[in-house]
Amino acid sequence: MTSEFKPRDQANRERLVTELEASFFVEAGAGTGKTTVLVNRIAGLIKTGTASIEDIAAITFTEAAAVELRNRVRGILEQAAYAPEVTAADKNRCLEAVRGLEYASIQTLHSFAKSLLQERPLEAGLPPNFEVVDEIEADILFEERWQQWLDDVTESGETAEAMRDALRLGLKLD
Repeated sequence: MTSEFKPRDQANRERLVTELEASFFVEAGAGTGKTTVLVNRIAGLIKTGTASIEDIAAITFTEAAAVELRNRVRGILEQAAYAPEVTAADKNRCLEAVRGLEYASIQTLHSFAKSLLQERPLEAGLPPNFEVVDEIEADILFEERWQQWLDDVTESGETAEAMRDALRLGLKLD
C-alpha cells in the first residue's frame, strides 16, 4: 500500500494558495515547488476576481524562469477557464487574463526595476530618456573607467605611492 507524499510544510503551501488577501514572502531552495505554488496563487487571484492580470507582479532572477512562469500561468488559466465546475464569471476572468498576460509584470528583477525607473525617471533622479546598457556594453564601459581610474591613481603623487606599496605587499589590480 502506498500513500501520497505530503511535504511537511503542506499547510503553509495551502495558505499561500488560499489566503489571497494576505501578502507572503516565500524563500525556498530549488526544486521545492515555489513556482507551482506561485502559479496556483496567481490563478486563484485571477479566478476569484481578487486581482486582475495587470495587478500581478511576479519577479524572478532569470529570463528562463520568467518565461517558464508566464507559460505556466497561461496554462493554468486556460485549464481553469474550461474546468467543468467553473462559473461563467470565473471563466471570463481567466480568459481575459490569458488575453492580457502581456500586461502582467512577470519578469526578471532587472526588467522590473527598469520598467519602474522608466515609468518614473525624474523621481529616481534620472533623465527621462535614460538607456540601460547591455552586459557587453557595461563590461566595455567598466574597463574604460577602470583604466582611467588606474591612470589617475598612478599619476597622482600621494596615491601613486600608496599603489606601489599595495603592489609590493602582493595585492593584485584585478
